[in-house]
Amino acid sequence: MAASRAKSKLFMSCDLVGSTSFKQTQRGWQKVFLSFYWEFPQFLVDADRAQTQLDNEKTSFSLWKGVGDELLFEVDVTTERQISRAVRVWLAAVGRYEDQVLADYKLALKGGAFIATFPGPDSESTIPISPEDEDSDEAVVVLNDKALTGQRRTRRYLYDYFGPSIDTGFRVIGRAERRYFTLSVEVAWAIALAAHAAAPDDANEKTHVVSDFVFKGSHILKGVWRAREYPLFAIDRECTDKVNEAVADMNGERLKAEQIIRVGTACASDEHWPFALYLPESTHARFQEKPEDVMADLLLSESTREGAETLVDDEGGESLEDSPPLG
Repeated sequence: MAASRAKSKLFMSCDLVGSTSFKQTQRGWQKVFLSFYWEFPQFLVDADRAQTQLDNEKTSFSLWKGVGDELLFEVDVTTERQISRAVRVWLAAVGRYEDQVLADYKLALKGGAFIATFPGPDSESTIPISPEDEDSDEAVVVLNDKALTGQRRTRRYLYDYFGPSIDTGFRVIGRAERRYFTLSVEVAWAIALAAHAAAPDDANEKTHVVSDFVFKGSHILKGVWRAREYPLFAIDRECTDKVNEAVADMNGERLKAEQIIRVGTACASDEHWPFALYLPESTHARFQEKPEDVMADLLLSESTREGAETLVDDEGGESLEDSPPLG
């Protein structure tokens, strides 16, 4: 069995706002989009380097995929602080890219963040790049497991992810706006835990905070959590605007880390909550538990079935049936 090691991955997106109209009304629009594809990743590297000067840490961002005018990156995470730091570095890169590149074109970015956990509840998938090269009659679960074994063969397979966290994550970032960077419950929960644990004299006191968090209400997300309302948090990227500050003061107290932690704990305690968070270096025991491999039984069943199908009788005749009759 080639089950991948237990891990949680943080996924973050940035999507060009107003891109459809821009492409249909502006000549030479291709240069702007190529700039986004080529230069935003460099802004991300620069933002991480700037943060490293403050905390002597580093985040390794890797491109997951590009979907039209949207870029999605992934980060392997093992602690709440890593999640908090990665999100803040990402937002710093987004802000600087808007100010230094997109402002002249009256374009902006929006996005969000979510976490998926492997090998359960989420899984890794493989897709043959050249279908004509794939003629095996083995079960697809077995083929997928073999393709995930050992060194990645990127010329033969496209490697991807699928599962409830991925589906929900796209629902969450689909509700993003330029002002509001939306967060899955796991991301908000982890950042709140990091903020709660951060010392007052932290190397960068602005890294692990929830002072710019807002609660965007509970929403029924199609296909998610058995149609139960999902709590949606977001980071308000314009929370320091004077008008927005004044309005926020009329809406009562700002969110506190303890409130967000309470929501995360309550959600995870629900018997039908379909998500998990695995942070082996966390100080919280609940996040140190390795996730169950949700494909293990399926792989075992398919492997056993294939073994039965290849059995032959003592005379070297035809293959025996899966459950041959007795007598």
